[in-house]
Amino acid sequence: MKNPPSTPILAQRRRSALVCLAILILITFCMGLWQLSRAHDKQILIEQLAKQEALAPLPWDKGTPPLFRPIKLIGQWLPQAEILLDHRIEAGQIGYHVITPFQLNDHSIVLINRGWWPDTHPPKASDSAIVNTQAWPRYVELAQTQPAGHIFQNINPARFAAWSKLPQPSAYALMQAGETGLIVQHSQPAIPPERHLGYTATWWGMSLVGVFLWIRFKRETRL
Repeated sequence: MKNPPSTPILAQRRRSALVCLAILILITFCMGLWQLSRAHDKQILIEQLAKQEALAPLPWDKGTPPLFRPIKLIGQWLPQAEILLDHRIEAGQIGYHVITPFQLNDHSIVLINRGWWPDTHPPKASDSAIVNTQAWPRYVELAQTQPAGHIFQNINPARFAAWSKLPQPSAYALMQAGETGLIVQHSQPAIPPERHLGYTATWWGMSLVGVFLWIRFKRETRL
């Protein structure tokens, strides 16, 4: 039978285990702080968006419009270059996001998400174009799926320009109000502050468990 580890070796292993566990506790605590900070930032963003969206629409006929500001576009719709984003779900039903380009007076293009529609024949755009400008949406795409006619899986400025033979869009926007049955999308963070608070509680719960284990291990392994 081999000789058991000596007391100094056991003490060294004990110290190493306690240090590793303490590091894990510190990491989970810091992760909770990070999620708490993200919840705070998201709440500030929501409040800023609400203030911006409450402003009167700003007339806009050239150049790149400011983000998250209601604007009244001046120019013309380009229905011949309208596209549909496939497999978009609304209230459990699969349909399409209707994306219609709008050409400003200086010929720059704004892509406008007019809302959700259940089939491939959405109504025409109304004469008015009061929109809320947005950051370009980020899509997760597993493959470079080619469009089928005017139906796309995802879209970005370069892909739209290559398909439509128009200049690359300078901005992306959402219709501020619904039109003829289209269900308008709204500009809210993908992950709300409450979700981050839930993550904070989870990380800090792990920290508390770690502290409990650290104390118990320290007591039960005294040499």
